[in-house]
Amino acid sequence: EGEEALHTGRIPRPSYTYQPLGKGKNDRNMEPFFINVSYCPTGDLPSHHEGEEFLYVLEGSVQLLYGQETYTLEKGDSIYYDSIVPHNLTTLAEGETAKVLAVTYTPF
Repeated sequence: EGEEALHTGRIPRPSYTYQPLGKGKNDRNMEPFFINVSYCPTGDLPSHHEGEEFLYVLEGSVQLLYGQETYTLEKGDSIYYDSIVPHNLTTLAEGETAKVLAVTYTPF
């Protein structure tokens, strides 16, 4: 279906658009979705919230700022992390885009 510009209760990111994949499943603990990622200036505030996130890069390359660490992920790479640690996802350069499969878990 269509893309959404909201980050499901977290800091809105103009550099992300979302395509939810869990529609139709009520009372779910995991939230699967595609993220279309574009370049995000490093000055943007990182997100942090209870739970866990799994990312799998489908197209392009992304950079994940996770706490004090920086990870570069290419097509086919994945990462699983605790989302309470401040994090931010971006492409490597302005004008680049990437597509990521994300699954988040937020405890109730």
